[in-house]
Amino acid sequence: MLAALLACLAPLQTRDVVLDEGDRDVRVVVPRSWDGEDPLPVVFLLHGLGSHADQQDRYLRVSGRVDELEFILVAPDALPRDKDGQRAWNATPACCKWEEEDDVAWLSGLMDELEPRARGFHFYGHSNGGFMSYRMACEDDRVDGIASLAGSTFFEGEDCRLDRAVDVLQVHGVEDETVPYAGKPGKYPSAVETAQRWAYRAACTDVGSEPARDLTLGGGDETRVDTWTCPEHRVALWSMDGVGHVPPANRQFSRSVLGWLLE
Repeated sequence: MLAALLACLAPLQTRDVVLDEGDRDVRVVVPRSWDGEDPLPVVFLLHGLGSHADQQDRYLRVSGRVDELEFILVAPDALPRDKDGQRAWNATPACCKWEEEDDVAWLSGLMDELEPRARGFHFYGHSNGGFMSYRMACEDDRVDGIASLAGSTFFEGEDCRLDRAVDVLQVHGVEDETVPYAGKPGKYPSAVETAQRWAYRAACTDVGSEPARDLTLGGGDETRVDTWTCPEHRVALWSMDGVGHVPPANRQFSRSVLGWLLE
């Protein structure tokens, strides 16, 4: 169904549609200039626990960058959990595993439908959506890159099933109390260790610092940028000083993240 929808978007001059998937929706946004044929990068936007796709997009303003950066946005909803009704991705045992739904298979199914018109797959997730982005990189070898905001990966490295490299951007508030920057013993690694693991997978060597960035409202240059030297892939850690779990993102926040992801 999603493939047929994409085939109709450009000729109909419609660029923003919502596909009803029963208990959840999938929003698809394409560039106004797209001819419906030439493959484009696909970005999956994955929301956090208790949120939904539209709310996540209003916060991060990803759909507003579709024309400028020329990519297809896919913003799906997770299913509501039986125990509390909050929407959550079945990502890792720490955040926020529940047995009723195989979200890897479901998201991979969307990728199957999009593949004929996709020039690479990228995931951009916040919190639980960040955890899910890492899981997709661990379990579907078509994922080219991910950006995780305030998320993390499996506590045990061997639970990441695919021994492969992808482009990884970890963005994390140093004062995050929900998913601590320092990690949580037995639950998930720190932001630094998470980036280091993917740097190791990509055979990266030295890590160096770049000029700090201003990515929050009234924050000044609060984001420290560490980038690894890698032969083929890219790994970076953006540490946001004085920032918690939900950064007060300015207009450059997602422009910077998406620009990095689609570079």
